[in-house]
Amino acid sequence: MPPEKLDAATLKNNLQTMLVGSEIHVFQETDSTNRLAREFLEKDAENGLVVLAERQTAGRGRFGRSWHSPAELGIYLSLVLKPELTLKHISQLTLMAGVSVILAIEEATRVPARLKWPNDVLVHGKKVAGVLCEYCAEPDLPHGVIIGIGINVNQFPDQFPDELKSLATSLRIESGEPLDRTPLILSLLRHLDGEYEAFLLEGEAHLIQKWSEHSDMWDRSVIVKQGGNLIEGTALHLDPVGRLVIADSQGNELAFDSGEVSLK
Repeated sequence: MPPEKLDAATLKNNLQTMLVGSEIHVFQETDSTNRLAREFLEKDAENGLVVLAERQTAGRGRFGRSWHSPAELGIYLSLVLKPELTLKHISQLTLMAGVSVILAIEEATRVPARLKWPNDVLVHGKKVAGVLCEYCAEPDLPHGVIIGIGINVNQFPDQFPDELKSLATSLRIESGEPLDRTPLILSLLRHLDGEYEAFLLEGEAHLIQKWSEHSDMWDRSVIVKQGGNLIEGTALHLDPVGRLVIADSQGNELAFDSGEVSLK
């Protein structure tokens, strides 16, 4: 059975949200949905605009890494938001998006996905989804935030590049059955809409508590890579602004607002 094609009209007609999905654009192929969303933002895109692609030729992750984006097997989505927030709060939108991904996966599957700070979604220790949040604040151009989300949906193990086979998984692999992407996208957009509204109304404390409840990092040994430094410790919690707090071998508590985390 061939994979279903994504259709902007079908998504729009079946979506009931306040903001997210105000416009929906589906492209057969693009280099990066985040780059395409930035183009829409520069042309003063509507708040809540969503860009989807069936395939990305240069999908991006954090630290300049690529996101493997085979045609019609995953969800490659970018959302344009125009929040009136400080830069501190804008960084917390990565956490908001992660919570939304987890809730959508739970709604669509029985796959036990968990969050890894700051932007990864894991199943049995392998990455099934990721978030890339970019703040756009160039002079003389509209300001906004672009939230890119990639979800591995229907890939088989042999469809990942060799360097990813031990690190990545898909919802199909974990659930044992193919998934229709359209209901998953609708669920994701509804949760993004609800979680964003809750964040604006209730603030970061509610968000951080919810994120923490969907993570199994706590009390585990971790290594945080920040620049050229590797810091080992035990993951304790997120602080009130969403930074990862760990205890090092001397019992000192260290807070990180960025970095790459490995679970031991």
